Amino acid sequence: MSLSLRPVAVDDLAALQPLDAAYAREMHVEPAVEPASLGFFARTGHAFVAESDGRPQGVVLAQAVWDGVRPTVRVSRLIGSPQARRALAAAVVKSAYDAAVYDLAADVPAADEALAALLSAASWSERPTRRFERVLGSRANAGPRAAGGAA
Repeated sequence: MSLSLRPVAVDDLAALQPLDAAYAREMHVEPAVEPASLGFFARTGHAFVAESDGRPQGVVLAQAVWDGVRPTVRVSRLIGSPQARRALAAAVVKSAYDAAVYDLAADVPAADEALAALLSAASWSERPTRRFERVLGSRANAGPRAAGGAA
């Protein structure tokens, strides 16, 4: 299968939502592909779609953030076929390097062992940190985060 990569676009919503929804169900996380999120990630320069024959095979949603010390490209979602995920991970590394951002971080659901292995094989390393979250307001009692699921 031959893959092509391109920046993510708002018009990708209908094609990417089913892929993301299936991943979210399998990994017990909230869906990440929504109209507003695609609008945001389309402007970051670090979010890409992998396609084969015009059909999406995967997507990476990433953005550059700055914490006052150094910029970091943060990957919040990397989903798709194994081949697509390898190509998308490489695309994020290249886009970060081209933007002179030399630190990268990825949020990987604990259940996604395949992604953890892929990133490890591509010279990413796991850091001994824990992520704590708190949801405020009416969303606090709804959805996967309220039920103890990771996000």
